[in-house]
Amino acid sequence: MTALFALTLISGFLDEPGPLNPTDPASRLEFMKRIVAEHPLRRADTPDVAYRLAPEPLLRFNNKVGTVEDGTLFSWFDADDRPVAVVQVYRTTDTGWRQAFTSLSTAPLTNGNVWNPDKPGIEFQPVPKAPRPAETREARLRQMHDLLKGFEAEMDLEGTRHRLRPLARPLIRYGKAGTEAVDGALFGFVLTTDPEVLLLLEARQGKNGLEWQYAFAPEASAPLIGSFKGKMVWVFSRTIHGFSHEPYFDWGYHATP
Repeated sequence: MTALFALTLISGFLDEPGPLNPTDPASRLEFMKRIVAEHPLRRADTPDVAYRLAPEPLLRFNNKVGTVEDGTLFSWFDADDRPVAVVQVYRTTDTGWRQAFTSLSTAPLTNGNVWNPDKPGIEFQPVPKAPRPAETREARLRQMHDLLKGFEAEMDLEGTRHRLRPLARPLIRYGKAGTEAVDGALFGFVLTTDPEVLLLLEARQGKNGLEWQYAFAPEASAPLIGSFKGKMVWVFSRTIHGFSHEPYFDWGYHATP
């Protein structure tokens, strides 16, 4: 999450005990784990079933083009081990702390206190002219890497457009036979090492059987564009206002020593 925009968001702030030693990376990581664990996540129409939060981050990053000094990316998973949401927890260069939630679900979610998106976070579309998903898991991963080459993502940061770099490896690999996502992966597009755009590629049932489908999701408080083979296919137009009922929500902490 690029904090040049996030710092101006009109959103809630909460006083929260900060890291025991703010200059120590290990102490900061323990703080980030603790505040993420404070937000149990559920599907809105089945609030009695909680999603599983992975205890370790998917990624640790910074962003010297923006103002992110230290950050992590965590994920929640459903019963089929598919990611349903992610959250960035990050410290800015002015020592502020923020969280940026992103829904990767096709249904509304709720955590009951901070973030309650009342609409789906993603919408899957067939990958144009993609081959049929291969028979084996290894071959499908090769297909996903080949398909990834056709996707691009850009971010407009204070009037300067940045082409984001796709990470070579997926942040998450998942999928099970007999579920909506027979196979899938979550890929990140980064500025320095900071994920700003997420891309899901999944082998899902389409009109004519199993097919490759994709969905973009934001991880930045800035205008974003997703393209496939030079054609714009997704736009995220971000205002400076953050709303807790939206699929993307950024908010901050006044962390005390």
